[in-house]
Amino acid sequence: MRRIAVSPIRPLAILWPKHCLLDFTESMNTQLEITRKPHLIGWARGARITLDGQEVANVGTGKTVTLEVTPGKHVVGAWLGSNPSPQHAIEFASGETVRLQCRMKMGAFANNFELTSKEGRLVAGAPVQSGHHGTMILVLGLLGFIFGIFGLAALVQGIADLTKMSRDQMDRSGELLTWIGTILGAIGFLVNLLLILLAFALGQR
Repeated sequence: MRRIAVSPIRPLAILWPKHCLLDFTESMNTQLEITRKPHLIGWARGARITLDGQEVANVGTGKTVTLEVTPGKHVVGAWLGSNPSPQHAIEFASGETVRLQCRMKMGAFANNFELTSKEGRLVAGAPVQSGHHGTMILVLGLLGFIFGIFGLAALVQGIADLTKMSRDQMDRSGELLTWIGTILGAIGFLVNLLLILLAFALGQR
C-alpha cells in the first residue's frame, strides 16, 4: 500500500496595498494643532503648551506645532512668560484634528495670553494662577523715593498685577504687598516729579 505525502497547509498571507495601510493608520490618529499668531510683545519667547498639566511643546512666533493625543477629554493651556491662558477642556474624537490659535490679547493695564478656536470647541475651565510680584513691587516702590523711575515701574507693574488678581489669574497672597508697593511707587514718582519741576522753575529765575 502506497503512502501519499501530504504537505502541511500554510495560512494564506493577505497582502494589503501600502496606501491602504497608510490611510487606515492616519485615520486613527488624533491630533492637536496649535498655531501662534505673530505679535510684537513677547515675540522672542516661546509659548509653552500644556496638556493635562504637563508641558508638551514650545511654539515660536508665527509657528505651528502638531501633537499626537489620545482620544477623549483633555485640558489644554498655554503660557507666555508669566502670562497664562485659561485652561480649556476639549473632547477629542478618534481620528480628528483640533486646530487652535494662541495669541496675546492687549489690555489697558494688563496683557492676556489666550487660546482661541474658530470651531467653537473650547470649554473654559479654571484659570491658571501665576505667581505674584509683591516683594519686587514693594522694593521698587521704596526705591522710587530716590529714583522716580523705579516708582513709576512699581506703579505700572502694581496696577497690572492687581488687575490679574481681580480676575483670579494671579496668586492673591501677595495682594497686600502689591498694594503697598504700588502706593509707595506712585508717591515716590510724584515727589520726584515735583522736585524736578520745582528745580526747573527756580532755574528759570
